Amino acid sequence: MRRISVPVLALLAVSLLLLPVRVEALSTGGGYVTVPLDTFLAIARPGDLIIVRGDAWYMKIAGYWHHVAIYIGNGYVVEATPDYGVKISHVSTVVSNRLAVGLFRVKTTDLVRGRAVQFVLAQLGKPYDYGWLLYPGGKQVYGASYYCSELAWASYLATGGPDIDANPGFTLRYGFNVAPDEIAMDNDVYPVAVWTA
Repeated sequence: MRRISVPVLALLAVSLLLLPVRVEALSTGGGYVTVPLDTFLAIARPGDLIIVRGDAWYMKIAGYWHHVAIYIGNGYVVEATPDYGVKISHVSTVVSNRLAVGLFRVKTTDLVRGRAVQFVLAQLGKPYDYGWLLYPGGKQVYGASYYCSELAWASYLATGGPDIDANPGFTLRYGFNVAPDEIAMDNDVYPVAVWTA
């Protein structure tokens, strides 16, 4: 009888958790959310987190929320994407074609939020961290590369802010990673506004 190793079983279990669920219904059902940019920009503060629910490729990410960007002011965010690594984008590109958009605020001072913005700006040009795809993954505050939620998490931890990972240790669902869902669920983060389709 041939045995299956524990790492192979763990990889199989995690891959089952990461499978998209009801992608067809989510993609074709209610359509995309429309976020009024003037309202959004009026309430957003530098250091806020824009957390979105995508579709298609993003549905492979466990949890309700799939991507995080850090608002830096004047209509721009810093985000980490597989195509370009850590980059500046206009907020409209982050909130377009989404099933849900949340504007979240970290419970801390404006000084710490400003330092978090400076931290993400200092990471511009770093490559995307694909390490989260390998179970059990991981996260680093001072990494050579970042995935989206790792960048947001690191920006606050590195600058004297709270640990915004709801499950800072190991979980079966997320391994040692910090997922967008975990940031949205953390007690040190609260929703300012949420738009859903």
